Amino acid sequence: MNKVLLLAQILTVASAIVVGFHPNILYASVFLLFTFCGVAVMFLYAGADFLAGAQVIIYVGGVTILILFAIMLTQWLYKIKLADIRNKMVLPGVLATIIGAFLYRALHQMVLSLPPQTPEALEKFSTTPKTALIGQALLGSYLLPFEAITILLLGAMVGAVWLARPE
Repeated sequence: MNKVLLLAQILTVASAIVVGFHPNILYASVFLLFTFCGVAVMFLYAGADFLAGAQVIIYVGGVTILILFAIMLTQWLYKIKLADIRNKMVLPGVLATIIGAFLYRALHQMVLSLPPQTPEALEKFSTTPKTALIGQALLGSYLLPFEAITILLLGAMVGAVWLARPE
């Protein structure tokens, strides 16, 4: 296994654990950013370049920034510390460890049962231009539905701003 991929996996899991257990919600949301970036790196190594780009644009660039703005704009939420949560994490921690071990074992057995891939099949898979095909489909045969969804989302955003404005 590639060392960069292994490092990305370890950092992704470690930052996800920090997201779940950190008492400060602001720090947890910052580590959520690192978790999303690690998932994008794993998508790149899996050959899913479009999903990696979408992960960065949607989750890293949109969702995480939205969460950070919501935390910073809500003063009482920014100051909350989850101090009493440590005693309540024993049972979920034990259950997560058991389920994680079961999933690891099942995944390991599944990988061992797969037939070996030929170099020709792997080369054909890695050279397929997936992002180009998706772009051609969105701007070709699916252009009208794509533009209709854009107008619908714009209308929803204008309606949300209009409803949220002060009277």
